[in-house]
Amino acid sequence: MIRCQHCGQEVEEGRAFCPHCGQSLSDSGGGDAGVQSAPTALTVSRQAASGRRHSGAGANSVEEEPRASAPLPAFGSRGREETDKSRRTLFIAVALGSALLVAGLVWFASRPSARTGDPQLESAVRPGSPEFEQIRDLLRIEFDPDEDAVIGPTALGTYAVTMRPTVRNFTGRTVSGLEFHASGLDLDKRIVRERTFVWQQDIEPNKVSAVPISINFPQDNRPASLDLKLTGVKFK
Repeated sequence: MIRCQHCGQEVEEGRAFCPHCGQSLSDSGGGDAGVQSAPTALTVSRQAASGRRHSGAGANSVEEEPRASAPLPAFGSRGREETDKSRRTLFIAVALGSALLVAGLVWFASRPSARTGDPQLESAVRPGSPEFEQIRDLLRIEFDPDEDAVIGPTALGTYAVTMRPTVRNFTGRTVSGLEFHASGLDLDKRIVRERTFVWQQDIEPNKVSAVPISINFPQDNRPASLDLKLTGVKFK
């Protein structure tokens, strides 16, 4: 006799169905239904590996720490970095170009003046000629550096000196042009900057006129004194 695993009643051996509950008796024979199947080879292998990682009684347990993977860059971060680098490069290039431009302008304004190519008054009466000696005392040039000159800074960092000599014409003739040589001197009376200036305007007899003359000086080499000479006169 066997027992039905469904209703628990005794049933004769050889029957396919239980006469009490009508359930199939095909899975009842040959062993205990509650017995679990034998572990597979893969399960045994995993258990063995786990046993090797954990030592026996009295030994310290060592576990493998999970390896941290490197964080992936955020989407679009590389593009932002390249844009920032491009902006920094552009800013540096613009700043460098501006600095070079300013330095060039300062050098151009403060470079030593060259006498070659200075303007000259054509057909002028010049010092040393008999005619100039005749008019020397009749064409008076009045210039006081302390009162007739103004010095001030420019936008390029240099200094501009403006001289305004007064010309009095007692020659009895109309003056149509004047030529001056203006210079700035240091403490040792050496020329710092010099310039030849041509002024062409009529000065009638017994008339007075002020002539503006400007010279630029370097910022670190301001003149200690000024000198102005008449180097040519032209009459109508």
